[in-house]
Amino acid sequence: MKFLCCLLVILSCYTDKTYRTVCAVPVDAPVEVSDTIFAHFIHDFQTDPDALFNWAFYGVGTQDDQSKNAFLLDYKETVYIPEEEYGRIRMDVIIPGLTRFKDIVLEGKVLDDRRPLVYNPELNVEELSMTNIPNWIRHFDIDVHYSGQLLEHGYGNLFIIPIDETHSAFMMDINIKYGWFFNIFINMKIYKNSVEWRVNRYMQNLKRVAEELYAEQTETDI
Repeated sequence: MKFLCCLLVILSCYTDKTYRTVCAVPVDAPVEVSDTIFAHFIHDFQTDPDALFNWAFYGVGTQDDQSKNAFLLDYKETVYIPEEEYGRIRMDVIIPGLTRFKDIVLEGKVLDDRRPLVYNPELNVEELSMTNIPNWIRHFDIDVHYSGQLLEHGYGNLFIIPIDETHSAFMMDINIKYGWFFNIFINMKIYKNSVEWRVNRYMQNLKRVAEELYAEQTETDI
């Protein structure tokens, strides 16, 4: 598993009417820096979710290659409801040349399962699963509990994994089952261009910001 996280890996499959994507992105920064970046994500998610579109969600609305834009996302509003501990995104979903679905609402939580971050090069890493997560992995649940007509369900897990003393990785495992109406328009090619691409863009944004922060810290220490 550590070896895989040293490489850029993104895989998608479709089973039981559910699409699944696993994305692992290596980061040229120690795990403490990557952890700081996702702590920043949690902070913005809970205090100023619109700010996420300036860095974590930057550029996820549309691709430069217009032929791959099976779906366009036009974000209208992002808010966090502290009493219920969930965030809400309101957006229009556009199928170019066909229709616009207005005011689609996604509501979800990002749950931080805080575990001790310990790098141990002698540790035998077992397969990641929800029932057996090694102690040195930071784990977050991402649960979409309401999406109107867009999704029947959506959930994911994000892991922050130490590779060695100066390298780490972000790894994300998401599962999406579309509502019956949207499922009419979805196939694997469209899914890869509309979801897999956005997952990779989001992960690349986390990587970029983590590496920039580490570079700044390294320059300061010189």
